[in-house]
Amino acid sequence: MNRFYLYLLVLVVLSCAESDEPTEVISTDISVTSSTNSITWTDDTGLLQQLDNALSYNFGGALESETEKQQVFNPDSTEVTASIKFSAGFENVYNDTNPFNNSVTISLIREVPAPQGVELKADGSGNTYELITSVLAPGANPIETPDCNHASFGRHIDEIFDNDLNTNVFRFFMHTTPDDDRCINFDRQRNEIKTYDQSPDNLKGVQNETVVYKWKFKLPSGFQLSPNFTHLHQLKSVGGDLASMPMYTLTARKSSPDRFELRYAETNSQITLTQTPIAPFLDTWVEVTETISYGTNGTYAIEIKSISDGSVLLEYSNNSIINWRPNADFVRPKWGIYRSLINSQYLRDEEVLFADFSIMEL
Repeated sequence: MNRFYLYLLVLVVLSCAESDEPTEVISTDISVTSSTNSITWTDDTGLLQQLDNALSYNFGGALESETEKQQVFNPDSTEVTASIKFSAGFENVYNDTNPFNNSVTISLIREVPAPQGVELKADGSGNTYELITSVLAPGANPIETPDCNHASFGRHIDEIFDNDLNTNVFRFFMHTTPDDDRCINFDRQRNEIKTYDQSPDNLKGVQNETVVYKWKFKLPSGFQLSPNFTHLHQLKSVGGDLASMPMYTLTARKSSPDRFELRYAETNSQITLTQTPIAPFLDTWVEVTETISYGTNGTYAIEIKSISDGSVLLEYSNNSIINWRPNADFVRPKWGIYRSLINSQYLRDEEVLFADFSIMEL
């Protein structure tokens, strides 16, 4: 054989022999530990930050880049397992001398914050308009009163102490004359408070949101009604072609017997969802809880009960009802006295009490 080729063959054999020699494995210990067995959390960002603070990793003789860290959450997020292992390509470079400390499990306790509501409570200070404004629309004007044409009377909403509730309450005045609707309409009278476009966002009902409205009110003994409307509460859309028609209305009406009605309008005409004689409402404090999910497939429920004995005076619920109008921007609540003067001979001066308004987004 040619000497050159013999020499080349020897080199190839020696090279193969060298590549077959086993690589030396490095023995080391990688591990993960936690400073706590459980974490209480409210949101994803806070949870990940707490995990980062609680977990400590030991890379032994390896580089961090040669390892892989993992956090695996169980389906209901009540536990997380944090682990460490060698990255692909380094499993044969290192020998983990203690694989039993390569993972740790932490219990996760989800803390759901209680819904935050906005409350409007009378405080007896005498600055009633200022108090209402500070809650319902700071810096704006959420009050619609007949003051402009009846300035001699003064403010048509004030605060008094109520012995039955043992707290301060709001008193809404309405006079058959000369009160009107803000010097705009003279066939009706309005003394209401509201949320509107100048109110904070959390006081506006928007699509796919559930809101609970609560309040108390007391109608006086002998409360007089006309065959037309005497509204005490409305939920009204803002924006779109149907904004002028309230979506839901609580109204009192002269009848035989006089009645208290819950009215609803899907579009531009109203229907009565339920009604009941008004007599049990007179001269007694009642509490209203109204829960609405806004949407084209919404839900609605209302309960009005007597505070003195807990009896339910009116209730209604519907788990599939249209609670959103086309092109609406939001829905706003209104409370107070809004009544027709078309048959004013049936009416008298009134004082209606309200207390403890609450708006809570769920």
